[in-house]
Amino acid sequence: MSTLPNKRVLLGRFSGANQTSRKCGLYEKSMKISVLVLLAFLSGCAAVDVSKTDVVGGIVGKCYEFTEEGELLKVSGSDKERVMKFTWSYLFLSTEGQSLRRKNKDVELVKTLEPGTKLEITKVIKYPYGSAGQCWVVKARLLDVDTKGKAVEIPSCWVWDKPIWVSPESPSQLEQGPEHELRVDTPVLTPSPCS
Repeated sequence: MSTLPNKRVLLGRFSGANQTSRKCGLYEKSMKISVLVLLAFLSGCAAVDVSKTDVVGGIVGKCYEFTEEGELLKVSGSDKERVMKFTWSYLFLSTEGQSLRRKNKDVELVKTLEPGTKLEITKVIKYPYGSAGQCWVVKARLLDVDTKGKAVEIPSCWVWDKPIWVSPESPSQLEQGPEHELRVDTPVLTPSPCS
């Protein structure tokens, strides 16, 4: 005599399996939604290279020259250094270097830059700074000055740098204000041919 399960037992097994697969399907969907929400959240907290966008296209690839003496500084041991490591440099340009060096023992003079020294803007990064908002991190290459292949940063983040050399001072001001393009805005630099 064969022992076959009755219909009720079979149906119970299949309906239970059905409920389990529904639960797994709901779990998978909720996980997908959670991952998408997390990615959307994190994308607002990530540094973004905006060098190829229209809003910064007016300065990337353009050259400027110093109208006064400047300084090439090495910054270390600070919050700013961590950002610079992320953005591939630790060298900073300034015309107020002596006061910056007096305030921070971890700032070292690398070279004094004569008026007429040229730089080319190479990269603009929209950098998040927590609840304070976002700031610009503008990278450049010094022409005719050996920086051992390292990019330099111009004063461009309103959180750390006073005064900054770009306008408007933050990405949110650019998005909400009347200006629709980032520009170099300092008497320290003047537009110049790259050659």
